[in-house]
Amino acid sequence: MALNDKRAVFQVLGCLMQKSYLLEDEEKWLVKDDFDEMFHKICFAAINNLKDDGVEDIDVIMIDSFLSNYDVHYKIFQDNDGIEYLMQAMEKASLKNYSYNYNRLKKFSLLRAYKKIGFSVDDVYDENILNPREQEEMMEKFDKMTISDIVDIFENKQLQIRNVFVNSMNRTTEHASKGNEELFASYKLSPDYGISLIGNIQNTIFRGAKKKTVTMRSAPQNTGKTRIALAEATDMAIDEFYDLEKEEWVQRNVGENVLYISTEAEADDLRPTIWAYISGVKESNIKDALCTPEEEERVKKAIKILERSNFIIEYIPDFNTELIETVIKTHILENKTEYIYFDYIHISVQILEEMAKRSKGMSLREDMVLYIFMYRLVEIAARYDVYIITASQLNGEWKDARDADQNLLRGAKSLADKLHKAMIALVPTQKDLEALEPIYKEKFGCEQPNIVYHIYKNRMTKYKSMKLWLYIDYDNMRVKELFLTTNDYQLVNIEPTEIKQKDNVV
Repeated sequence: MALNDKRAVFQVLGCLMQKSYLLEDEEKWLVKDDFDEMFHKICFAAINNLKDDGVEDIDVIMIDSFLSNYDVHYKIFQDNDGIEYLMQAMEKASLKNYSYNYNRLKKFSLLRAYKKIGFSVDDVYDENILNPREQEEMMEKFDKMTISDIVDIFENKQLQIRNVFVNSMNRTTEHASKGNEELFASYKLSPDYGISLIGNIQNTIFRGAKKKTVTMRSAPQNTGKTRIALAEATDMAIDEFYDLEKEEWVQRNVGENVLYISTEAEADDLRPTIWAYISGVKESNIKDALCTPEEEERVKKAIKILERSNFIIEYIPDFNTELIETVIKTHILENKTEYIYFDYIHISVQILEEMAKRSKGMSLREDMVLYIFMYRLVEIAARYDVYIITASQLNGEWKDARDADQNLLRGAKSLADKLHKAMIALVPTQKDLEALEPIYKEKFGCEQPNIVYHIYKNRMTKYKSMKLWLYIDYDNMRVKELFLTTNDYQLVNIEPTEIKQKDNVV
């Protein structure tokens, strides 16, 4: 049983002889390879060529004349009694059954194409079946199949293999009921929080610094986004710091394994900020050598605290996405890094060169490049069970914005698409401060905020499209959360969450 139906071929060729315009049907297109035997290929090619030459009424004499110009093809045509064959086909072909015979011809053509590239087609049409009953059952099943049905069978085979060898690292398929009781019970033992962020209101808003998530805090230039991130990274990495209100050193949670990637400032430029955060001593006093003896002792102790931490700084001024990925993965594997700060996402010359090579010279828009970069960070966070926070710059429209969101991101608002949490840090405007006056009256003695986080994306809790107002002492980078409002300045009643330990007890 060959992968060919000579009766279907006979009928199709006869119909084309009767009505050559059938070749113009875009839904029933034919090519030479749809015919298995060389004789049939030659007949089809002759009909097709004559049609292309504008001949509408094609007969066997015209075909014979056409093929006589090609010695090899003409001999095959004559050896197979081509004139007699085509006359019979033209006489006996049924135009009413053209669709049936066309589909049967194409199905066998499709099977031969799969077989040619190495697929077994036995599940669809087994040429080696000898038992008449089994042949009949197979043919009945085959007749009911459409071309799409056959393609689906082979695509499913490929998907099954792909799922085993390609997608297994990034994909899991489970019934929705799996592990429900165990998961529910686990929340009683350890509520669904990550480690503590730098403020307890943010712990409530974002459920702490949860692994497998990526956060982006965007800001204009000179807003202090690098220093804020450095303070947060330090807060995670250390196990002790100086409490300015208590005027004593206090123990903190076990220091975490933290990586800070800087693309603009070298490590020596960052260290005084870190000392200032740990010790509470003004950075200006440290750099100007104006520390009192007591402050000097605090800075020295801060350095000792830092020495016992696993806080690593990477300075990478010339970077591309591949290098950043490599650095992050290296620290995850070698230093057990779990919390990663990447100072901010932006386009570099190296990234443009990298993308040009990967796209084989095709130019990619800035927004596409930035989106790819962010997608990779999200992929790393999920694959390696780490927490990543980064930043981006804003476009010029931020100056006129009342409610900041992804539309202010410079280069690509799509940067926020894959993020779990996203905010924009701005200095409060005079209009902001005037709108907050009723809250000042309610919260007597409250500091005036000097930074506001416009929280526009948050997959962790209900708190989004809101503004978190803070006061940051930029000389020691201590952060004080003041209050949370809606975008229209209505005070939100929110309970701060203190996360005390590494196992996330709240």
